[in-house]
Amino acid sequence: MNRRTWRTFRRSLLAWLLGLAIVGPHGCGRGTDAEVSAPLAPLPTDPNRVSGLIEVWGWNIAAKSLNKLVPAFNGEFPHVAVKVEMTGANLQTRFLLSLSAGVGAPEVSQLQMVDAPKYIATERMTDLTPVAAKYEAMFPPSLWRNCTYKGRVYAIPWDMGPCAVYYKRELFMRYGIDPGAIETWDDFIAAGKIVVDRSGGKTKMMPLFTGGLGAIFEILMQQNGGQLFDEEGRIAVYSPQCLETLGVLERLLTSGVCANVQMWGHEFMAGLKGDTIATYPMAVWFGGTIRDTVAEYAGQAAQWGVFRLPALRPGGLRTSNLGGSVLVIPDQCTQKQAAWAFIEYALCTRAGQVAQYKNFDLFPAFLPALEDPFFDKPAPFFGGQKASRLFAIDIERIPTLNRTQDWVQALRYLEQSLSKWANGDMDPDTFLAGFEQKLHRRIGREISPASLSRTKGG
Repeated sequence: MNRRTWRTFRRSLLAWLLGLAIVGPHGCGRGTDAEVSAPLAPLPTDPNRVSGLIEVWGWNIAAKSLNKLVPAFNGEFPHVAVKVEMTGANLQTRFLLSLSAGVGAPEVSQLQMVDAPKYIATERMTDLTPVAAKYEAMFPPSLWRNCTYKGRVYAIPWDMGPCAVYYKRELFMRYGIDPGAIETWDDFIAAGKIVVDRSGGKTKMMPLFTGGLGAIFEILMQQNGGQLFDEEGRIAVYSPQCLETLGVLERLLTSGVCANVQMWGHEFMAGLKGDTIATYPMAVWFGGTIRDTVAEYAGQAAQWGVFRLPALRPGGLRTSNLGGSVLVIPDQCTQKQAAWAFIEYALCTRAGQVAQYKNFDLFPAFLPALEDPFFDKPAPFFGGQKASRLFAIDIERIPTLNRTQDWVQALRYLEQSLSKWANGDMDPDTFLAGFEQKLHRRIGREISPASLSRTKGG
């Protein structure tokens, strides 16, 4: 089985498992109300009355981060034993299998933020509303919304990926670029043309792979208040906001300032060390990749800085989000209070969130954590900048994306379509109108009455 066939098979398997999880192991739905557990009760005031053994599933540094929290957590809840299992790439498949079977799930599981809505829609997660609703105002609305279903809370945001632009200070000085003067994407493009011209074409302003435009489109779309779907789940991509987003992307592609290199490919990663790429507009978590990669390549490390994400228009929002994850408690869990005690400590306390950022660069979704003095510490790697504070600016203003159960599938179609658009000559209006119809055919959702195809009579 080649790689492409395997990816197709894996997507089909996951879709089948998700369907099985929704209808139940015998194809007869969720069962009666009596078979569904009641919402989680508040914790006792005495932590010594909370006990149990809980298993937590996570991956990579996220699992390591939770594991490192256990001693501090046990200082408050001494009778809760926590076993963190780093499940890696198989977590999603294993978790869906356990949901469909009704047994075998952990007490707590990590999910990617983009996947949370489809898992929550299975109605196989514990209703956290009685214990979690009080925290709603302490998280960015853009994250909290994707943790709710039918007005109830089923997940808690963990980390997030606010965006900015990482840049090489030496290159900006060499070519006379002032990062403080870059306020819009048009300013960014103009600065990029200077860099390309003065470097004799050796240095490009940013990487932008025509075969992988989905991430940058999502960043720009959310920054601009655009949507793939409206609040009713109808297709809403053909809008003024998405037209403006596509216009910025088109100007970036046609300006000659971008390097057409694949994200995470050799040229992309090598560009972190050399002079071929001057900036990387990315999420906060990419800073760790820069530090690690610069250490791996031989030679002198570039001196890095950060400036705010350019706005789409003067005075516009200068941040967005890419990435993030949540924690959930499967409904089959028999140690719900112990599981919630751990989630609450890890995600809803300043101490738990700041510790994870200090140790593993997991940027807090919990807004009170951003008040910690640690976020105002100068970062030597970034030339003494208060980089953490820069990333924290305006995160509560990031617009909410209406993520549906088929969000990830829609993003896959978007990336495929954007690749064809970037290598053709289709204008933005024609592209968005066609993509809207493609989504309608592929995922079966209705088109929003606010779509420009309706309001313009198209």
